[in-house]
Amino acid sequence: MKKAFLLFVILIWIIRSATAQDSLLVATPPTPKVAGYHIGVVQILFAANQGEITWLDQSNFYSIGFPMGITFNSGGKSKFDLEFVPSLKPYAGQEDKPYEVHFLVHPGVLFPMQKGWTFGLRAAFETGDGVWGFTPLLNKSFHGNGHSSFFIELVAPGRFGPGKDSGYTQLLGLHLGVGF
Repeated sequence: MKKAFLLFVILIWIIRSATAQDSLLVATPPTPKVAGYHIGVVQILFAANQGEITWLDQSNFYSIGFPMGITFNSGGKSKFDLEFVPSLKPYAGQEDKPYEVHFLVHPGVLFPMQKGWTFGLRAAFETGDGVWGFTPLLNKSFHGNGHSSFFIELVAPGRFGPGKDSGYTQLLGLHLGVGF
């Protein structure tokens, strides 16, 4: 009986040692939580609302945004991205209201594809005026020196509000930026 118990303990020790060595061989380093950061500039080119198209060259439409964000790794291939976009809308020739400042909270999911392409979808919440919606995007990055890259992104924001009768507005814009 003592020999059987001793043989059982030795067998357990051998199995445990072999398993521990195998797990050391296949262990991978943990993925960092933060995948990167980005800053840039976004310019809306046109908007379509209730059958009317408004172009960038109209002074009452023009605005420019300055996106900045942080990207987090997920368990899979997709990434979570939290972007904040302060934007400036100047009103040329109006002394009582020379400009407006808006702030967009823009969380989203990014799906990296091959050769530097990324598809994404963001939720959109503009503070202060009650506009909300979504933003699909298509991004192409170009690796630079060191840990940075340049990217160009086509964005197609869809927005609802601010009023009940405002309806749905479809926009198209261009986002240029640098990622770290």
